Amino acid sequence: MHSQTDSKQIAFLHGTWRALLQDQPEPFNKELLADFVSSEVLLGLPARTTLTHVLHECHAREAVQESYIKSFLGLRKVWQQLTPESRHIIIRYSNKCGLQKQGGLRLSPLEDDEAALTIRWDTANRLYESARDAAFRACRELGLEMAQPRATPRPNEFHVLVNRGREILLSLLRERTNIDKTAVTMAVGYVTPVARTKLIRNLANARQECLEAFRAALYHWASHNPAAFLAAAPGAQLSAEQEAQIRDYVEECLVPWNRDCEKLSQDAQAMSSEPTIYEKVRRCFQDPAVLH
Repeated sequence: MHSQTDSKQIAFLHGTWRALLQDQPEPFNKELLADFVSSEVLLGLPARTTLTHVLHECHAREAVQESYIKSFLGLRKVWQQLTPESRHIIIRYSNKCGLQKQGGLRLSPLEDDEAALTIRWDTANRLYESARDAAFRACRELGLEMAQPRATPRPNEFHVLVNRGREILLSLLRERTNIDKTAVTMAVGYVTPVARTKLIRNLANARQECLEAFRAALYHWASHNPAAFLAAAPGAQLSAEQEAQIRDYVEECLVPWNRDCEKLSQDAQAMSSEPTIYEKVRRCFQDPAVLH
């Protein structure tokens, strides 16, 4: 039976680790908790794990206290790099578990956190998902089956698929940033440093999602139309060497896309803090919600 202090520390660790992981789906890469979990526990975990497994290992190795201390030190190191939402949740758990009163963490929100917590990221995400679905439908009309399950792709010229798909997806990534900047401006009035970090992270996630879908769609089309690249008979089974050739060609075609994406990322890193309103979505952010 755990003591009351142990129970509070376990509750705090669970809430804190969840806040640190944010939207990471399970199983997640264990290295994400490298600065917050006992080294012995980390070594005993598989490369991808769950919070339940992490806590189980902490108990099994009697490393709850060590992980608590490591999390305590780790939070101090990364506190200013966390999102306002993560800080809010961690402070709430600290207060709930009575750890602030014990002269321990003494965690405080940053100056802009209160305003940042009114940013409608939920609305921004829904708007982006709608724009993504529309972009993927446009790609499908071209012959790019972006989403699972993938049907037999429509006929087209491969260079058209590459060029038009690239344009559609780059426009989608710009939409992600414009939506997010509007969400921030409507809530705070300008782009704070913390909000910029969130914007950059959202863009990076959208870029990765689009890259994986674009790559898979191009390879899917090529696999159904190998004669466009190889001396292959219709319906013939491709050899491993031929499949590798197609994959290499697809990767070459993605080089300009990656270069354009890198430019978008650089622009996001250097974005101004000036207010930005994307009129197309302004009305969606008229009534800000406050995180309690």
